[in-house]
Amino acid sequence: MSKPLHYNRSLSFIILIIILFQIGILGSTSITDLDYRLSKLKNADASVSARQSFHGGSSAELSVNSEGNFARIYIYLDPPLPLEDLDELSMWIYPQSGDGTVQVELYFDGDGDDSYDSKNLQDAKILSRKESCSEVGMSNHTWNELDGFDLEYEKYRDEEFLPGSLDDCKSRLEGKKIVKICITIYKDSKASDTSAFIDYIKIGDEIISFEPLEKEDVKDGPSSATPGGLMTYTITYGNNGIEPVDLIVKEDYDPQTVFIESYPPPDPGTFNTWTFPNLPPGAHGQIVIKMRSRKPAARASIDGRVSGRGLASTEGMLSTEFESYLVTNNVHILAGEFNFSASATTRIRPIIGSVLQYGEHGSGDYQAEEKLTYNSVSINAERNILAGFSPVFVNLSRNSIPLRGDWSAKLRAENDYRDIRWSDRYYGAKSLNLSYRAQLGKTLSYLETDSRVQGLADHTAYWPGGFTDTHLNGNFALAGKARWKWANKTVSPEKKWLECSCPMEDGQPSS
Repeated sequence: MSKPLHYNRSLSFIILIIILFQIGILGSTSITDLDYRLSKLKNADASVSARQSFHGGSSAELSVNSEGNFARIYIYLDPPLPLEDLDELSMWIYPQSGDGTVQVELYFDGDGDDSYDSKNLQDAKILSRKESCSEVGMSNHTWNELDGFDLEYEKYRDEEFLPGSLDDCKSRLEGKKIVKICITIYKDSKASDTSAFIDYIKIGDEIISFEPLEKEDVKDGPSSATPGGLMTYTITYGNNGIEPVDLIVKEDYDPQTVFIESYPPPDPGTFNTWTFPNLPPGAHGQIVIKMRSRKPAARASIDGRVSGRGLASTEGMLSTEFESYLVTNNVHILAGEFNFSASATTRIRPIIGSVLQYGEHGSGDYQAEEKLTYNSVSINAERNILAGFSPVFVNLSRNSIPLRGDWSAKLRAENDYRDIRWSDRYYGAKSLNLSYRAQLGKTLSYLETDSRVQGLADHTAYWPGGFTDTHLNGNFALAGKARWKWANKTVSPEKKWLECSCPMEDGQPSS
């Protein structure tokens, strides 16, 4: 192998890249800010090849047959790079057949639209003078470094722009940004065909070495996951330097996640560390980690009874619904003095379930008996309420103040998973005698009520395909039963019976 022409222009370096396959907040970006396209022409071809490589296992092979003219690599910079910030432009070339001519073109944006337009006077393009491989000191069948800073450039369609080096162009094209670079191999007219391999293109701090994982997204995959669902993270690591390195990958898991498995497995005795000793130049790999978020879970059973006289106020609510939350996993990649960190955030979707809300308040005699059972997917409730109005006196110093409070009660049962809602509201009541049984679940939901009330009541029920809305005022007894089953997607129409006694003093029974 011949001595590199300009090996001393730069120190070897390591670019370690991460891709977290999940989930995140930032937009998708590639492992490198450089993207490339290889020309496809009738009599010339440019393709990724594993036949020869300077760095890693592959390179770009450019070949032109006897009928062709050139083969080309197009490189796109996103974001565009200011010319004054370009401190390195180099590549390695392996001439294989013919003495091909090499040319480098740089396209500039001058008006801030991140693109090049040949008709826009603010944009610009410069081209290196065409020189054959032998003219720049390259040898066939070996890897040679070509430094773009040693080439002489002309400005496209501008005879007043004197040819000069890239350093000379920096002052004359100040403020313009590089959006595209083209590397072209022109056919040797004296040979039947011309071909060469190109590898390890370095533009500033970015590298293209035509490895498969170079074009992976830094973040890709679902941005959200179900509670308790499986999540897959992919970490992509690599050595873009020209010397072997010892590389360590370490994960910091969110406390709301649980590690399941990974490939390859973590280091022995750990579940979050991977060590890759003596990683060769150009080597890339991936670690696939499977995890689960912690699924909210709860279970309770309540059995109670209360009775007495006075002011009473009760309020209760059971819910199997949970709000969305975020989990963030961090990764650190270490190689000598190099320390790279990245994170990925996943939104855990909310749990849509059921809500049961109930309560009573008033003054007088009050008895309540209830049995409630609750878990993460269903709610069961059975309650019996008996209340009668009578004034309650509160003693303040030597005076006694009567407190009058009619009885009110409410019951709200919602199954948001199946879009079912029941609601009973009683108010302005002199007496309450309520009994109800309810179950709210994914498969079966029902509500059975039996009420005897002297006062007012509003009763509503909604289910897929129907609803009822009832308003009562007087002395009445109301019973109903509704049932909704998912197994056969049937709804039993609500069955009710109503009995009303003689009118109250302040109103007539109505429905």
